[in-house]
Amino acid sequence: MRLPGKAASPRRDLAREALPCIVDGQAPRAKSVVMRFGPKANGQDPSALRNDGDGGGAGGYDRPHPASGHAGDDGHKGVLPMTASRLFIPSFCRLLGLGLTLLCAPARAAHLVDVRTADEEVVMAWWRDGEVEYQDTGTGPNAFKGGIDSAGEVIRTFDPPLDTAAAANPRNYTLTSPADTRYAVGLHPLSVSRKTKVSGTDRGWPDCNCTLEHTVFLRLPAKLQPGARYTLNIAPAVKSDVAAKEFVFDLCTSVSEALHVNLIGYHPDLTAMKSADLYLWMGDGGARDYSGYAGRKVMLYNVDRRARQDAGIVTFWKKSGPDLGSRNLTASDVWNCDFSSFNVPGTYRLVVDGVGCSPEFTLSRSVYYEPFKTSLRGFFYMRIGEEKDLKPVPRQPRFIPGKDPPGFKVYLTTYGPFHPDWKKAGGDPWDNRDWSKYKEPGEPTNPDAWGGHSDACDWDRHLGHIAIVWDLLLPYLLGDGKLSDDHCGIRESGNGIPDLIDEARYEVDFWLRLRDTKGGYACGLNNPSHEDTVMYQAAASPYMAWANAANAAMLADAFRVAGKADLAAKYRDAAVEAWKIAGEEGLDLAYSIGNGQMRGRDLKFMAAAYLYNVTGEKAYEEALLRECAIATPASEVETANGNQLWGLAAYLLCARNKLHPIGDTQRLEAMKAAVVNEAMKKNVAHSLRRPSRRSTNNAHGWFQSTQEVQAVCVAHAFSTEAAEKETLLRALILEADWGLGRNPLNSVLMTGLGSRCPQQIYTTGRNDGVPGVHPGHTPYMNADAWGKGYM
Repeated sequence: MRLPGKAASPRRDLAREALPCIVDGQAPRAKSVVMRFGPKANGQDPSALRNDGDGGGAGGYDRPHPASGHAGDDGHKGVLPMTASRLFIPSFCRLLGLGLTLLCAPARAAHLVDVRTADEEVVMAWWRDGEVEYQDTGTGPNAFKGGIDSAGEVIRTFDPPLDTAAAANPRNYTLTSPADTRYAVGLHPLSVSRKTKVSGTDRGWPDCNCTLEHTVFLRLPAKLQPGARYTLNIAPAVKSDVAAKEFVFDLCTSVSEALHVNLIGYHPDLTAMKSADLYLWMGDGGARDYSGYAGRKVMLYNVDRRARQDAGIVTFWKKSGPDLGSRNLTASDVWNCDFSSFNVPGTYRLVVDGVGCSPEFTLSRSVYYEPFKTSLRGFFYMRIGEEKDLKPVPRQPRFIPGKDPPGFKVYLTTYGPFHPDWKKAGGDPWDNRDWSKYKEPGEPTNPDAWGGHSDACDWDRHLGHIAIVWDLLLPYLLGDGKLSDDHCGIRESGNGIPDLIDEARYEVDFWLRLRDTKGGYACGLNNPSHEDTVMYQAAASPYMAWANAANAAMLADAFRVAGKADLAAKYRDAAVEAWKIAGEEGLDLAYSIGNGQMRGRDLKFMAAAYLYNVTGEKAYEEALLRECAIATPASEVETANGNQLWGLAAYLLCARNKLHPIGDTQRLEAMKAAVVNEAMKKNVAHSLRRPSRRSTNNAHGWFQSTQEVQAVCVAHAFSTEAAEKETLLRALILEADWGLGRNPLNSVLMTGLGSRCPQQIYTTGRNDGVPGVHPGHTPYMNADAWGKGYM
């Protein structure tokens, strides 16, 4: 479950991001060279893969950070990152064939962005060989279409690039200081290591043209003195545009990349866990050894009062090793800095003796509001069908039959996931633009086939997407309607309905409109024709009738909690209609929904549970008990073949809130014990042994930024043991911390949130008249190739 967040489009400010390129007192002059990358230039479709970088390596915390590689990309030098953005588990976005024109303005040398301390023994220098700028003018034929189309990126190359051989030579660096006598005459570092990664790309796959950034780590011969000023002198052979850079080592102001914190902050009253991590991967120099720092003092520096106080000591956590998905996310041994008992609201930096400090974060009782708001707006900006009257402009075109694009139609077909030809098609059949041979006789169309949410930069909407309805509504229901905010910045904000419900309703309504001529419920829409004039509707299936019954029943229950009786009745009736159309068919059909498999009978179980909540009819309770696969506390809630979590939550809510009588209390207790047991085994246990301390379910670990903790949310909501609830809460906080900055990139893994977040990712919001991409979108963070031929 992704954390529900700041209502602003991320912006790119090169003047603030980079130090001025001044050589001999003058800014370097550059001549413009036009380079065209198209089919003749590199033999590939020159479509628009998103630039991956906008900061990184040793980049400042005040700079937006790229979605570079995977979340542990600091442990993988020189690997091309995958930067597709995801709202839920998506298919990879297609590339459209458009020639890409790049304007390249060479500068005199690699651009030195920053020099800073990692700790008292290591200094970091960060260079760029180039950078990518986006136009974002909202003009031209590709305006408002998102990341799949180029609007004429400008790549500025800083030539000549960094001489990596010279940059690895300790003799090419001299550190001096007028305040530190050991450095009075200048000393060379003992050793140099380097990390290089992609910072930008022209998005032409698979032979894209990339810009690079380099972080050099200098191991010093003597420890730096707190408060002293130093100058790093760089030899001309390195090819740096700046030959000397000053810095001061100050524990309370020298922000260290080795300290990893939740950049948004912490709730002061949640003493289950407040902590940071200490580690650093230094490229070809391997992991920084902080064993000598164990026992060092950890302090909190109050930014407003300019005072610091003791908060604990550095403790060893785990050796470097396998983590989520068996990857090594930290590539380093990990030390912890715990300050869980501290509970005074304010703005702070975490300070570690001999290391430096973290960026600023807050202790506030509303600390999770901005992530919630931004994440919800992210869902809104994945909608299909919205008008262009908002800023930023939602993704276009609207794909509404008969309206936009002109002449657009949706044809009904006999083809779909349960058709015998489906698995023979190869690749992703939803990406096949031409299903014309499967048109229904008479070529009927569906004029109401519009809406729903896109999957990354695709336009198809299929049954695998419906889990977003459940993930939006589950926290609302578990919290008995506490997440009732109606001012998060979506179109419906201010209408008196919680925005969470409005966003889920947009998806539910799309599926209720996706019917065939016989009243059946369709499995989805494919991607549009190249001319954007045709989509095809997949065949109806009883499986989708069960899915619509589950969606509508859960939404009806949410409206019941919100006190909207008329809307609760509307969606109750829609659920009952879908239930009747399903009959008893499709119960053994299965499909991958969200991150796991769902059978038709799991959907029936879920629909019955929520319909029992909203109607009180015993027939629905009897149906849910018949379909319930959870018989004992040892039963699995989610298996390789199915998942009954959302239906289980509904029945437990019925009992907790005393909505209706419980016909089988023994089964109810088994459900409660089973979900707690599952959360402990599949989530909490991971947080106790992983170097990252992440608690997300390992079964879904291919996508590195996925946060699958739904079972923990349900278990915490219904646990009645104080120690158990505290353990579950700790696991939730640690997973939230990872996505909000406590990761190797020191970046919030969501666009538009915090002082440092992804910007150059493959998602919507480019060339829409507002700088940056749409807010609330999370990259996969994977360095893995999507398949043969991609990277």
